[in-house]
Amino acid sequence: MAFNVDSPFSVMADWSWNEVCKYAREAAVFLDDYAAESLHWHGGCVLLYRAGAKSVKELSSFESANPKDRRCLLVIGKPVDDLTVAIVQDVLNNSNFRYCRFVAGCGFESYSVEKLENELCKIISAKYEDGTVDVMDIPISLTCLSPSLFLVPHLQDIPLLIENNYEAYVPKIAATLNNIFNHLNVKHDLYAVGPLSEAVSHHFSKIQKTSNPESSRVNVILIDRIVDMYAVTDFASSCPLDKINMLLPRFPNTCSDVAVITEPLLQDEKYVKHSINEQLEVPMCLAPTLKPTPVVEWLLTKTEKNLLANIRTTLTEKCSGPIKRTISRITPHILETILDDEKFNSKESIDLKQQILCICAALKSPNLSKIELAQNIGKLLLQNISMESDSDILIQVSKLFKTRKDRKLTIEILLCILVQLYSVVDEDIVMSEEYQIDLENVVGEAFFEDFEYLPDYITHDLIGNKISTLLACQQAAEKFLFILKQIKTSRQHFIQYR
Repeated sequence: MAFNVDSPFSVMADWSWNEVCKYAREAAVFLDDYAAESLHWHGGCVLLYRAGAKSVKELSSFESANPKDRRCLLVIGKPVDDLTVAIVQDVLNNSNFRYCRFVAGCGFESYSVEKLENELCKIISAKYEDGTVDVMDIPISLTCLSPSLFLVPHLQDIPLLIENNYEAYVPKIAATLNNIFNHLNVKHDLYAVGPLSEAVSHHFSKIQKTSNPESSRVNVILIDRIVDMYAVTDFASSCPLDKINMLLPRFPNTCSDVAVITEPLLQDEKYVKHSINEQLEVPMCLAPTLKPTPVVEWLLTKTEKNLLANIRTTLTEKCSGPIKRTISRITPHILETILDDEKFNSKESIDLKQQILCICAALKSPNLSKIELAQNIGKLLLQNISMESDSDILIQVSKLFKTRKDRKLTIEILLCILVQLYSVVDEDIVMSEEYQIDLENVVGEAFFEDFEYLPDYITHDLIGNKISTLLACQQAAEKFLFILKQIKTSRQHFIQYR
């Protein structure tokens, strides 16, 4: 299907998964984590089972198909590299496939289509002389939360601070952009803000194909995340989706969704007697299963007050019975009461219901008071920067870490406050090295004391040990303070634009 710059990305993503489903019949399907996250927002596993898939499994060297299965469908959500090919080879060696279809959902980083087909054919042909391998380029890497917002899940693995190790990440980012632009059939001008973005733009210029002269033109601005860390750690964000992401737990193995309860609101009766039904019973979340709703778009574009008003209007129009239309304040309890109407238990309304229940859960979250406290603390510290010495600010933050349990503040919240401070202070402001070392020691002790309560991304990215030791936690604190200093100096890059 031909796309253009005017096509919503959601159209491209939905078409891509429908195209993948054409090859799922009688096949054992293997997805990597990034393809699975994209599928989560575009129909879920049920989409593949309804297309005739025999099984849906994680793409792993330790997985294999039923010995009787002869067809496989391999779906990759990142640029194909050596590691991906090695895992695919393990899956094929562990199984007994005659027909193999490989979907490259984000293009190729270090492999070409011909080279990949040859590598996989060696395995299939060793078992069946008439075996076949087909490699297809279908852009399933795009994950569309709404018509105006899309994510590329595999880019979550790009570290905030890469330093001089650009060659490990730049080709992957450039290959991703190249794949998207090729499918959109556009001519593009890249503008870069930050050293990483400049490296990506330079590498992209080497690999891009010559565009069609009749193609539409699009301008793309690449911005290093590190130059705008304040925006992603701001507790005062007016975007309701930001608040939901702060208040609710992350949906397992995703970077883009939240989970509220583990019981599904609706079971698919077709699969209720089969073991695969467990794969279809996902926690209540924002991603729609049956059909898109406007709720996520509202979460992105409306204030909390207008969001609740829109939701109530929509629910009122769908209600089967009389309902009071004039009300001074819309609360989660009011919305939950309306949702008790039997009308919202149907398949047609179940996606809307689960999204609204997610919003209600966030607004009733016990963590809401912590977020409001963190918002006030952050504002107070920012005000004090212009009134007091910066050393006094670091002393205040150290006291917050020491009294965090009395204030019911998590380490995650306090780290965000630190990132905010270092994001806004000017390069001319000198932070006392002595007080920074004291803060580093306090943060390390806090990591050690609260290790079991730390989010996975903190333990994985900073500490890296499954077993906590004081030394490992102190090293993690040292690493975090180094990142803070890099955040503080990152805006020096803008001097050239003055």
